Amino acid sequence: MKKKQIIRPPVKKKRKIKWWNVFITAFTIVLLGGFMVWMMVYTYQQEKHENEIEEKYNASLPLSGVALDHKLVCMVNNTYLGVDQIPVIVQSKTYYGCCQKCVQDLNSDETVRFAVDTYSKATVDKALAFRTMNPNKPGTILYFESELNAKLYLKK
Repeated sequence: MKKKQIIRPPVKKKRKIKWWNVFITAFTIVLLGGFMVWMMVYTYQQEKHENEIEEKYNASLPLSGVALDHKLVCMVNNTYLGVDQIPVIVQSKTYYGCCQKCVQDLNSDETVRFAVDTYSKATVDKALAFRTMNPNKPGTILYFESELNAKLYLKK
């Protein structure tokens, strides 16, 4: 009699776990995860710091409707800077600029020395105009023919 041949399924060999590969993979995941968390925390702190600086700056600005000292305003950029600017005397009127480029512009370009009254739409000389803060854009300046025009405009 013939022996019956028994067919057995092939035996799968157990794979050996390569612990070094597991360690490297886990270390990489932890390292990348830590880096991502650090980046999120750093970004959050930067934004928080920038917001605090902006809030401090906005709190230090004068109120709208209050007359601003012309020395504290850059008349080229129309911004309130809070410190004395560089005086520029043109045709016996004193204008102020924040840098040498502004000084040059005030000396050479007549259009820079004038602004439009936001209320009456008349052209006003920045050296003689009533200056106040723009309530809609903190740090920017509005020029008016008179304090009355400023009050009427700000009541709107």
